[in-house]
Amino acid sequence: MISFHVFSLTLLLSLPLPLASRIETAFLQNSPVLLRQLLTDQGTIPVSLPEPLDLADQLSPDQAFLVFDRIFSVFRTTEFTADSRLSARPGVAGGILKARWSFRNDRTGNQYPFRVYFFVVPARPQSGPGARGPGMDLRIVEIRAEKL
Repeated sequence: MISFHVFSLTLLLSLPLPLASRIETAFLQNSPVLLRQLLTDQGTIPVSLPEPLDLADQLSPDQAFLVFDRIFSVFRTTEFTADSRLSARPGVAGGILKARWSFRNDRTGNQYPFRVYFFVVPARPQSGPGARGPGMDLRIVEIRAEKL
């Protein structure tokens, strides 16, 4: 039984994720609205971004929306490529999605390349009318970045 679950998780983590393309779209369009749809609704989201963004905090999904709205109003994404596969964390549901994010400060013209890590977990299933059918809906529960 355990080997079946390990096999299923391994298979799931090796498949390309629609979430990766949705995150790419949100960043390439500089859209906090699209990004907000991918964030968890459960609890706070640790967000850690180095200079020039210089942010390390626990944010509610609505606060994260406001922070990224501010970021996208000053910095324009010039490149965003996400690895379409998750890196598994032993003993933890979900995984880490890695991406490269390059952006330009509209005011100064300076360019900044980051490696971004999105920790994603399966969303709690919805019940009642309007609930989606079977399948896995992943949500972002943490965002961390480092300068390249």
